[in-house]
Amino acid sequence: MRKPTAILLVDAGNSSLKWSMLENQILGEYHSCFYHNDTAIHKFQQLLEKNSNNCDQIIMVSVQGEQFNQKALQIAQTYSLPLKQIKSTQYLAGLNNAYEEPDKLGADRFVAMIAAYNLSNKLQQNKKACIIIDSGTATTIDAVDSQGNHLGGLILPSVSLCTGSLLQNTKQLPLWGKTQKQNRYQAKLFSKNTQDAINSASIFGLCGAIQHICFKMENTIRQGNKNISINRFLCGGGAELLSPYLDFEFQLQKDLIMRGLQVISEYEHDE
Repeated sequence: MRKPTAILLVDAGNSSLKWSMLENQILGEYHSCFYHNDTAIHKFQQLLEKNSNNCDQIIMVSVQGEQFNQKALQIAQTYSLPLKQIKSTQYLAGLNNAYEEPDKLGADRFVAMIAAYNLSNKLQQNKKACIIIDSGTATTIDAVDSQGNHLGGLILPSVSLCTGSLLQNTKQLPLWGKTQKQNRYQAKLFSKNTQDAINSASIFGLCGAIQHICFKMENTIRQGNKNISINRFLCGGGAELLSPYLDFEFQLQKDLIMRGLQVISEYEHDE
């Protein structure tokens, strides 16, 4: 099988479209674009309009659903570009899926775990376990042992969902301020107005939950061997917002899913 020289890697998430170009196995710059009032499929079409001449294949992971996937395939065909859509399976690229129904695991979580495990263990003799914290529309925490076995995971609300649910039946306050972007917000432990009290508590509360869950997962992983090394990865649209308030070491990897798609592309062409 001929290995494509330029592959457009795409992550169609719940709130934004992310992409990178993979040229001669070198991963390019990471890009992200929120949908806002636009549709995900329109953003995908715009992406191909600008990049179709620069690649000869597309590899995509999507949580947008089957209707989006079918339309994306049709758009790719108009540009004569093969589109491979990554789905969660029982096994792929060194990772064993723990879900009782493997295809029910979110494909973005699956790809992020593939990336984390391969980044942790490429050319390593002593294999490491890893924990992947992906904070986007929701916050997922997944654990993978040192042998590449997904142990399972948990799903929490994002900061925005925490604040939104609290304000749903109360007077609506403007979240994050009128002009301040969420990722630039600075949480205040001693807040002096209601808006800051809600926003800051959601950040500290989510970080506290993440740390407690990671602590419990790591203790469980080390029950059989206290010397196992465990890498923590933080990714997703909310990663930069949470990172200053997490009191443990982690790798901030915004392009983790892009790296997972890169691993998958290399794995499949090497078979």
